[in-house]
Amino acid sequence: MGTVGDAGFGGGVPYAGVPAVFDDRTRDACVVVPGIMGSVLEDTETGRPLWGVDLGILTNSSMGDGLFGALHANEQERAADADTARRVPLTRILATGLLAKPWWLPVFEGLDPYTGAVEALRKATLGPGAVAPFPYDWRLSVAYNGAVLARAARAHLTRWREQVASRPQWRAAGERRPRLVFVAHSMGGLVVRAALEQDPELAAETRAVVTVGTPFLGSAKSVLALNLLNAGSRPARLLRQVQAMAATLPGAHDLLPGYRCLDRGLDVERLTPVDVAHFGGNHDLAARSLDEHARHRADRFLLPGHRAIVGEAQPTVQTLDEQQRAGLAVAAGRRHAFDVSDDGELVRDPATGIPVRRDASGDGTVHIPSAQAGTEAVTYVFGQHGTLMRHDEVLRQIRRIALERPQGTNLGPGGPDAGPGMETPHLGGTVGEPLTLTVTGLGTPAGVRLSVSSATTGRPGHPLTLRRDPDRTDGALSARFTADAPDLYRVTLDTGRHVPIAQLVLVTLPDS
Repeated sequence: MGTVGDAGFGGGVPYAGVPAVFDDRTRDACVVVPGIMGSVLEDTETGRPLWGVDLGILTNSSMGDGLFGALHANEQERAADADTARRVPLTRILATGLLAKPWWLPVFEGLDPYTGAVEALRKATLGPGAVAPFPYDWRLSVAYNGAVLARAARAHLTRWREQVASRPQWRAAGERRPRLVFVAHSMGGLVVRAALEQDPELAAETRAVVTVGTPFLGSAKSVLALNLLNAGSRPARLLRQVQAMAATLPGAHDLLPGYRCLDRGLDVERLTPVDVAHFGGNHDLAARSLDEHARHRADRFLLPGHRAIVGEAQPTVQTLDEQQRAGLAVAAGRRHAFDVSDDGELVRDPATGIPVRRDASGDGTVHIPSAQAGTEAVTYVFGQHGTLMRHDEVLRQIRRIALERPQGTNLGPGGPDAGPGMETPHLGGTVGEPLTLTVTGLGTPAGVRLSVSSATTGRPGHPLTLRRDPDRTDGALSARFTADAPDLYRVTLDTGRHVPIAQLVLVTLPDS
């Protein structure tokens, strides 16, 4: 009998005639970084959960008032930066885990848990210890959380390398020294970028960064969240609480768009801190965020091994124009962007001189140019921003990248009408109030299923009837849904030809 080792391999182990077949696993360490709202927060002193545990904070006015107030950033938290994190980390509020149940917030809309992404990575690694969730206090600045992440990721990589070295049975997976793979959703991608900018040695230890719906250029929706009091047609309790909280949060301001987004008709301007303050935000927090955008435009820092997963075909607010209502500055969201030439100048119609507008589409929160900025390795999926991390195609891509598989052919986006899209009320609704649910990008309702179920209990609902919407000029379809109880509802669009698209909608009791 020959031996495995006759040619110098395997140390002369007798060959039994049946070569071993190993599971396809990666040796690398993985870190999952959620987006804004994606970490459970609790009061350090009392242990009281403040966010991500009990939906009562959103649906129950007596519970929500106190908890939203506790989430306001104080003066020390508003000033915290990377140096703060390295010297004296803040401890008033603690991030205890990734979101484990569906959540929702006006304007930002639904957010699914990160359980699926963590499990997908654990199945692709040598052991569950290779995957580390990174919950963080998303209220604070990206720079602060980047410094916290850099320290945590380095410690995780060290622990994992020690574990791999101690397990001889894992040598069959190869001898390559484990490196880091980051999987980040939404604002989490900005936190990863900050961590690797601040720690170049950590960047050198990173094999890949997967960003899912990350607003590298910002999101116009962040302005709408700061503008809720000015623009709300109904100043509901929840809208007041969200606006008051967001106006104090560095994290919310770090999502401000840094691209030209303010439509002045014959010109398009970048936001200024004065603009943000007029819209309801904080002047100083806006100034810091917009300065960071300017720095990134100049530095052009590239994430190592960056792969961007980008949602497309969903109706997405991309730019804003300013209106006046009762003496207040109202930010109106617009579903178009502006072409910019290689020299940074606006592309204008040669006949009229008017800036060329086009619908760049996106995932309902982040438009495509923002989510794909800084990388040529892009995968496009039909999906809504907050539910992308539960999207089957996204989970498949995450696993493939963790296993170092090639991306394959990517045809790229075919325009805003190239696939199915969905619109839901971004401010939610109330019991007994009919909600309009809209489907875009499809020519006919034939074979299309739109359904509503409870996201908290899983109780299924009845399919809704889709009809051509007479108020739309784009051929959209719509259906009406009236909830009979307050709950977080999951709206699911299934065409039978694409991965289903889902979004979450909160329905509350009417304000008393």
